[in-house]
Amino acid sequence: MNDDTPLPGSATDIEPFWLAYQRANSVKVPGFSASALGHTRALADTLAELVLSGVKRAQATLLRDFEADGSVESAGEGADGSLPQPGDHLVVLDGEGRPRAIVRSTHVEKRLFNQIDDAFAFESGEGDLSLRWWLTAYRQDYAERAEAEGFAVDERLELVLEYFELVWPVPAVPSSSTAPTLLSNPA
Repeated sequence: MNDDTPLPGSATDIEPFWLAYQRANSVKVPGFSASALGHTRALADTLAELVLSGVKRAQATLLRDFEADGSVESAGEGADGSLPQPGDHLVVLDGEGRPRAIVRSTHVEKRLFNQIDDAFAFESGEGDLSLRWWLTAYRQDYAERAEAEGFAVDERLELVLEYFELVWPVPAVPSSSTAPTLLSNPA
């Protein structure tokens, strides 16, 4: 783990956050995962803010990150080799490992990199929300990871797309004058 990798968080911070969600909503959910959405602390902070603001409602993860062979660092949900499922909960951590939000998966699917469309790029909530931005940023990110981790990358790279809804803290109703916060740098 390099010095810029998001911290994993601690049970002493995450469990009370999770319990507050369950108490406030009078629900008993059997389990959850906790993870930062970005691979650097700064990106994890930015993505957590986008989730909290309601702008980020989807994420793409390399299918290989869900492999159980131990060759890839934990990707949060699915680190045991299973893919996330609708109804799964994720405690979104910031770069310092602090819980910031809880999301619930609404839809999960596999797609190839070259099958990403405008709708997914918009739901991903990053950059200028365009497909062009998403493809450029993620092509660069995946190429850098491929070089560092020794795997092949091309337009048919397998991805897991996860759509989710913010369930905690209770989403605020955005005002019409509130513009979304956008990333200025690629993932």
